[in-house]
Amino acid sequence: MKNLLFLFAATLFGGTAIAQDLPQPSPSAKIEQVVGLTALTIEYSRPSAKGRTIFGELVPYDEVWRLGANACTKFTTSTEINIQGQLLAAGTYAVFAVPSASGTWKMLFNSDTEQWGAGSYDATKDVVTAIVKTRENAMTETFTIALNDVTNNSAKLTIMWDKIRVDLELGVETQEFADANIRAAIAKGEDLDKVYYKAAAYYFNIVGNEKKALGYIHKGLNEKEGHALHFLRAQILQKQGHTKEAIESAEKAYELAMAVESKGWADYIEGYVKEWKK
Repeated sequence: MKNLLFLFAATLFGGTAIAQDLPQPSPSAKIEQVVGLTALTIEYSRPSAKGRTIFGELVPYDEVWRLGANACTKFTTSTEINIQGQLLAAGTYAVFAVPSASGTWKMLFNSDTEQWGAGSYDATKDVVTAIVKTRENAMTETFTIALNDVTNNSAKLTIMWDKIRVDLELGVETQEFADANIRAAIAKGEDLDKVYYKAAAYYFNIVGNEKKALGYIHKGLNEKEGHALHFLRAQILQKQGHTKEAIESAEKAYELAMAVESKGWADYIEGYVKEWKK
């Protein structure tokens, strides 16, 4: 009877233990950021300092570090990117670091993503090795990786823990990807007036190339006249100082917007026309 009770208790507590959901000492985190047309994702675990000496003790100098805790840190990019002058193809990589007492770290992007920590790290699988300098930072209790200073063409992969900060420069060829997308949409041949409008808006608002934007507007208007294309043309003309022509184009855009009962667009355009006529 006692044996039966023991087995019952063991089964009960064993099942309960398996089902337990408890906090982890180094919780997992995931960062997602779009840089231009490139999607970047970082998955890692976040240990805390807890009064310990981090670099030189908990994290030894001149040894490969998993860059966090638990499983290796994973970095995913949807397109090819530039890491301090070195190209990294689209894909997912394990990221390691080699801290140094000199303040010069190695950042290693490795093709083997199925690693627990750095125990099975293999240098022959490194794809990119970047050399970075650390700098002093405000105390950061919990290990942090972030993507900062984001533009359409670049970002910084920032690592902070204890009083150390590392910034790794990332670059993307957004212009190249955008042009490829425009060419593909034109080749597809659907809703070309809208395709040319989006291309023109990109070149005007993002790139700042008014000549190329006007070229796309002209192609769009040859496909189909629309209020959006005429008004974008008006905005470019006004910026170039051609106020009379800008007003004429905006008034045409207003008429077309009213014709398709797009009152929101019509009111928006009318506001600009009134301002330009002052």
